[in-house]
Amino acid sequence: MKGLRERWLRPRHFIFAAIGSAIGLGNVWRFPYLTYEYGGAAFLIAWMLGLIVLGVPWLMLEFGMGRRFQSGAPGVFAGIGRRWEWVGWWPVFASFLITTYYVVIMAWCLHYVIGGATLAWGVGEAGAKATGDYFFGEVLRLSPGPGVLGAPVWSIVGFLALTWIVVYLIMYRGAPVIGRVSQYVMLIAWAFLIIIFVRGITLVGAVDGLNFYLAPDFGVLLGGGVWFAALSQIAFTLSLGMAGMFAYGSFVARRGDIANSATITSFANCGTSFFAGFAVFSTAGFLMHAMGVGIEEVALKGLGLAFVAYPSMVSMLPVGGGFFGAIFFLMFWILALSSAYFLAYGGIAIPLMHKFGWSRVKTSIIVCAVCFLVGILYTTEGGLHWLKIVDRTAAFYILLLSGVLSAIVVGWVYGADKLRGHINETSDFKVGGWFDWIIKIVLPVGLLFVVIYGGFAKDLVEPYGGYPLWAASMIWVLLIVTLGLSFLLQRHKGATIVGGKGRRG
Repeated sequence: MKGLRERWLRPRHFIFAAIGSAIGLGNVWRFPYLTYEYGGAAFLIAWMLGLIVLGVPWLMLEFGMGRRFQSGAPGVFAGIGRRWEWVGWWPVFASFLITTYYVVIMAWCLHYVIGGATLAWGVGEAGAKATGDYFFGEVLRLSPGPGVLGAPVWSIVGFLALTWIVVYLIMYRGAPVIGRVSQYVMLIAWAFLIIIFVRGITLVGAVDGLNFYLAPDFGVLLGGGVWFAALSQIAFTLSLGMAGMFAYGSFVARRGDIANSATITSFANCGTSFFAGFAVFSTAGFLMHAMGVGIEEVALKGLGLAFVAYPSMVSMLPVGGGFFGAIFFLMFWILALSSAYFLAYGGIAIPLMHKFGWSRVKTSIIVCAVCFLVGILYTTEGGLHWLKIVDRTAAFYILLLSGVLSAIVVGWVYGADKLRGHINETSDFKVGGWFDWIIKIVLPVGLLFVVIYGGFAKDLVEPYGGYPLWAASMIWVLLIVTLGLSFLLQRHKGATIVGGKGRRG
């Protein structure tokens, strides 16, 4: 069979690829806001505990099981027992759904590279106040709701096609090229982030913004909200529960160090998030000072931070606004690129190659083409509404629930102690017996807390996002459909990979 026994050419390629897969848009636009919203320095305490107790062990699980069975997620669980293969397919659907809209956001970024260079939304205070209308009105042409789909925005479709071409040119060559490309992608992205950081902290009012970023409110640690936010951020930011880390682990040489790799990846990713917060909130401080507004009037959450607040800031710069506007969105696109080909290749293509015996080129073409076509949905005037609904389904529910299932099957069926022994065979530092109990109990319980507290307790009471019931109910429809398809794929008599060897199922 083709596409098996791939290897990273150098250990550093694996590290950069894993870091690149973890670092993405959420590091810049989600983490800083959560830190501000949930007690500043207090959030960092909950976040670091979540990283150490859940994030690193979960990443070790996915890296370690991928290397042990030399396969993507479905092959790993088929290796544990054929009846468990569906557990590996569900996160593949998470990767598929996430990829279809994630690359659309990258297309928006390319649109803004050009728009930012020319300050298309305007300059000065008038331009700063017009950024929201420019994004939602001119770029997205946003419709009133999910029931009004409208036509695709063809400029976004063009940038979407261009981005998928780039993703294909990287992923169809496999792990050796992905590893080499990832080290340059990450170094360039970090260089751009440093430029934005330096410019941000030299702006008037930057200190005021940083005070909001890290102002401690330790009382929040007594509530469930901060723990929900911290644990959900850890899961999403490390790209766990999306199948791809199993595949990346399968490319590691038999003597590769899993424990060190997981630790370095986790802390490099989270260090980037923390650093990005300084760039974001120094910018917010300047905007507060320049426009005479409070922190609550600066759009710091989600898309508003990237496509409203930052464009407002560059409009107010006395000099170099176009340069920094273009640099910011080019950085965004580059940060997202490594996550995009991680999802497309490790999360989707590898499982399909291993299941059906397809070649890498054929699989890459199919994955990129299908994801592009589905992605056109999100380029329509109602696309943003559907993006939010699908994001809630895949990047929250499937991601976390598949993590719960993975921890239970690996911990109790395969044996957490066996995984620990496999990891320790080649690791510089040995993982202790605590690892077994984290995988078997702490990880599934922690993830279930996040799903119940931040998911079911809200979405079963009122429709998600304030959308009509029929639209919000698509979350549950997609969950059921993807779970059902996972069982169907398990039943398909394909070429399942167990222990690195192809066998007819």
